[in-house]
Amino acid sequence: MSALLALVLAAAPGCPAALAAADVPTDDLASRAPALVEALDQAGAGGPTAALAASARAAAAAAPAARDAAVAALRGALARHCALASLPAVPAASAADRAALSEVLARPELAQARSDPYALRRALLRLWDRIVELLGTEEAERYASLGRALFLVVAAAALVLVLAGLRRRSRERGTRAREAAHLARAVPEADESAARAEEALGGGDGRGAVRYALLAALGALERAGAVPRGRALTNEEVVAMATSTSTSEGAPPATAAIASDLGALAGTFDRAVYGGLPVAPEEARAAVERARRIARSAGASA
Repeated sequence: MSALLALVLAAAPGCPAALAAADVPTDDLASRAPALVEALDQAGAGGPTAALAASARAAAAAAPAARDAAVAALRGALARHCALASLPAVPAASAADRAALSEVLARPELAQARSDPYALRRALLRLWDRIVELLGTEEAERYASLGRALFLVVAAAALVLVLAGLRRRSRERGTRAREAAHLARAVPEADESAARAEEALGGGDGRGAVRYALLAALGALERAGAVPRGRALTNEEVVAMATSTSTSEGAPPATAAIASDLGALAGTFDRAVYGGLPVAPEEARAAVERARRIARSAGASA
């Protein structure tokens, strides 16, 4: 064993095996280059192997025309690495040296210099170089093909979802139109509502009497033009509109009576129909009477 080999073996136990493994044909070394560096790391490389690993990846990914040059560069990098690993270690700094260095670095003029403004830039450049290197490999090309196929599948699925959403929205619009038509048919006319309110009151159906009484009052107000047709407003909005009309300048006295009766009738309706509370016979009679007064006042105002 030569003195140089003994030094290499002592400083980096994995170097002799790595040098021997590198003495193979070019194609074999190119295919096994990353594994060679990994084995060197596990056996003991005697120093950092980042540059050596980069050279191994370049050799493995090199095209056939450039493979000889890449493998030659890998052999040179491996030889330099092992030569450096065989050099004697540099003496470590003494405690006095470290204390002197700490004193120098503690000076105010060097406080800003200790921060590295280009560290992020260098890290991003290294990441970019790594990405570019990976994009040139056969594995990246396979992933690119898979990515294109995946993109087409996702695009087709998105198109199907959009079409399904449009069809569902069209069905919902049709359903809402049918429901609106059904509700429009379900709401009785004003005169019929008044008759049904009287019938429910006579039959002891307090909640039904209150419901039809409010419908009769709204029908009378719609015919008089006091509220818009279509029943699109809530009870609170109808009452607010009637109240604002009654307080406007020049409003006829009948509008104040309408606003008062309509507010009381809407309150009874909310408690009975929306709240589900029981309706006393007196409340039902009062609701029907208020609907009658609203109809008379609305007719007088019109």
